[in-house]
Amino acid sequence: MTNLINLLEIKKIASLLFVVSVVFVFSTTIPANRILKRDKEIGRIREKEYRFDACMQYALIVSKNGWFPCYNCIEGKIYMHIGEVWKYGKTCLFETGRYPAGLPHPFLTFQPQFYGTEKDCLIAEKQKIYAYPTLAECAKRKIKLLRPLGNKIDR
Repeated sequence: MTNLINLLEIKKIASLLFVVSVVFVFSTTIPANRILKRDKEIGRIREKEYRFDACMQYALIVSKNGWFPCYNCIEGKIYMHIGEVWKYGKTCLFETGRYPAGLPHPFLTFQPQFYGTEKDCLIAEKQKIYAYPTLAECAKRKIKLLRPLGNKIDR
């Protein structure tokens, strides 16, 4: 009898874990309309000619816990933790040319993530912006953001 009760408890726990994992997966996926928009924009990038052969796709990463501007939030600010992405971008001028007056917040660091042609870097940037809702840092937030806090638009 005790074994049967234990088996039923294990099945309940397993069922609960399955439901929680399904909810987590569906809450961190990219909405279908956003996937279509991303693919359309990447298609346009692939068709166009670009002039730079040496560019970089970068991220601005939080280096100290604190409040950061959020261009996609009603509140205007969100508390962020070390290592979280504030913005994805692309530059062909590299760090010194992209932010000559300094980064937009004192607790951000500039981290190159990909080097390539301007076209390749634009595609990498676009893919990361649209994939942002799938990051673990987004899943733990009360509000769901479609793009990083520092990206005002999908670019």
